[in-house]
Amino acid sequence: MRVTEKMISENYLYNYDKIIARKTKLQTQIANNSKIETLSDDLAGSLESIKVESQRKKTETYLKNVENAKDFMSRSLQSLENMTGEIQKIISAAVSAGDALNAQNYGTIAQTIKNSLNAIVQNVNTQQNDMYLFGGTNFQNPPVTLDINGKAVLSTDDLSGEIITQVSQNVKEAINIPGSKVLGTGLFQSINSIIDSLAAGNEPSQTERTNLENAYKEILNLQSIGGTTINRIDDRNEVLKNQLTNLQELLVREQGVDVPALIVDLQNQDYLLQVSYKLLATAYPKSLFDFL
Repeated sequence: MRVTEKMISENYLYNYDKIIARKTKLQTQIANNSKIETLSDDLAGSLESIKVESQRKKTETYLKNVENAKDFMSRSLQSLENMTGEIQKIISAAVSAGDALNAQNYGTIAQTIKNSLNAIVQNVNTQQNDMYLFGGTNFQNPPVTLDINGKAVLSTDDLSGEIITQVSQNVKEAINIPGSKVLGTGLFQSINSIIDSLAAGNEPSQTERTNLENAYKEILNLQSIGGTTINRIDDRNEVLKNQLTNLQELLVREQGVDVPALIVDLQNQDYLLQVSYKLLATAYPKSLFDFL
């Protein structure tokens, strides 16, 4: 069989194109640090990478939800902590009103209690991401307001709703303490009653003080419940972080490349290209200038 110049040139061009394509692929893989560019590169690996990437994105979403949940609950607990400090002041003021020496100071004591009540109302009405911490799922109106006499007026809205967020594929978490649980302690009614007694020139009764102390204990209980929720959220946060790390490592194993090996392969392709140039020069010793 006679080997023609056309056959030689076609074979050369075919091999040349293959070498150039291989070089381009290697350069792209090195630049992107990924061995998979299209499904055809590695069908099984590509499908597995798609699956792992989907799981990674979901885990990132859950992790963000957990972080938002922790921020919301932490802010709620801080508000409750501020409230308990003011309640302690009111309890102390109510007790001091029972001292005969303070019988002429009921007006001052009442104003002190009103100041603490105002601070409590501000904490109950605190917002996070335009949502009232203790508004349940009602984002329109504050849970408590103050009337012209400085006493608390409770919202008639339903504040019992729970704000639920997805923290894993099969787990949801309530991130709020419903306002109904705070208002349901009787805290504001007992404070209003003490203010009324002082305004009428009377010492707060034992019943009024007991009601306030019971409300205080219930607020402390809500703090404890919230603290338990925070602990669960922290545990979930750690689990998700570990999952995310594992998924990222798995993705690297599926898509990652051995850069030193690719560089050696790239150098080999360069060598083959140089050899092909020399072979062509040997097969075609004449250049265009030989015909001028």
